[in-house]
Amino acid sequence: MCPVYINRIASIHAESSNEKPYFSAQEPDYKEMITNANLRRRMSRMIKMGVACGLECLKDISPEKVDAIITATGLGCLADTEKFMNALMDNREQMLNPTAFIQSTFNTIGAQIALLLKIHAYNVTYVHRGLSFESALTDGIMSIAEGKQHVLAGGMDEITPTSYIIQQRLGLLKGTTAGEGAQFFLLSAQKEEQTFAELKGVDTFITRMSAPEISNRMHHFLKSHELAPEDIDWFISGKNGQEATDAVYTELEHSLFPHALHSSFKEQCGEYQTASSYALWMAAKALKEEASSRYALIYNQYQGINHSIILIKRCTS
Repeated sequence: MCPVYINRIASIHAESSNEKPYFSAQEPDYKEMITNANLRRRMSRMIKMGVACGLECLKDISPEKVDAIITATGLGCLADTEKFMNALMDNREQMLNPTAFIQSTFNTIGAQIALLLKIHAYNVTYVHRGLSFESALTDGIMSIAEGKQHVLAGGMDEITPTSYIIQQRLGLLKGTTAGEGAQFFLLSAQKEEQTFAELKGVDTFITRMSAPEISNRMHHFLKSHELAPEDIDWFISGKNGQEATDAVYTELEHSLFPHALHSSFKEQCGEYQTASSYALWMAAKALKEEASSRYALIYNQYQGINHSIILIKRCTS
């Protein structure tokens, strides 16, 4: 596989606790990033969050150099979906304003970034539940292998009061805290002075697996990159407070990576389908700022079914 470098990163995420029962993202002043007031007014909170994060990631690069925009979301623009569905019921399917429906589609954020920057390139959105972001990363890696030089990849999801209540009723939040956020990465074929890390590989699998089975999968993944568990300096897990899944993470820490630094990320961003994008942002940022770790391995699972492994390496000058 040809090298893939993370040259720029951007994130909008929760930075402090609030009165809500879930993690709510700390949003910037969108006027500085989305200057068109009419366009900004028509955008929902989720769209503004995703578009602003994508624009921030691309602020120092010419749009002509971007060869692809690949976005990922688990549930899409929930607020717009709720708005359209409420109007559908209130108006008895008569005289409906199509704006909320149009902006509720999953590819809205990637399309808006392309329209604002006039990027006429490959543009796709992945909606693969807990593996949405990893699917976008995999496509980005393949795009670089095909000859593309710069690929914008990102993951985003939002939480609304209604979706929070529904997830609670379904029992999806037992022991954990829901969250939201948007993270974008500029993947490039060439290393630059400001490069954050090298993206070495991504692996995904969908099934319920025991800790030994997951451990075996990790061994094969590391071996494919000519590495052993002893080479991993930093193991980042998706612990979220749910006893059953957290026990698997803990067993992997003790059995596979007893020598490595252990940390988790969902106590900072909360649980959502594309939360692994926050983990990658956190890891890439730390690897650039600190020289203590060379390899970082991110392992996350969503609802015990969607599993992903992301391997990144600190770039040396």
